[in-house]
Amino acid sequence: MRIQGQGTSFGSGGNRQDSQRSRRFRMAHRAGQKVRGTVVAWEEPGLAWVEIDGHRLLAAISQDAALGLERQFLIVRLEPDIMLRELTAGSKGLDVLV
Repeated sequence: MRIQGQGTSFGSGGNRQDSQRSRRFRMAHRAGQKVRGTVVAWEEPGLAWVEIDGHRLLAAISQDAALGLERQFLIVRLEPDIMLRELTAGSKGLDVLV
């Protein structure tokens, strides 16, 4: 999985487990959807594992996020890679989950 651009992008990377996880996430969600995720583990500063609807994904997030803290994300796209963008308090439409 690699970070690309201003969001988080999840490619298959040839790893079967990652590929299955990505496929299940794609089947359950759509681009433009707002979702909540919980920070479950840090990979490195600004990059953490986030659980969204039972799917564990790698995401670029604010460094001030504590483990167990819930964050909101916009699903920017699902193909060819899954791309999420963390929503902040100033983001339009933050209170509504689609």
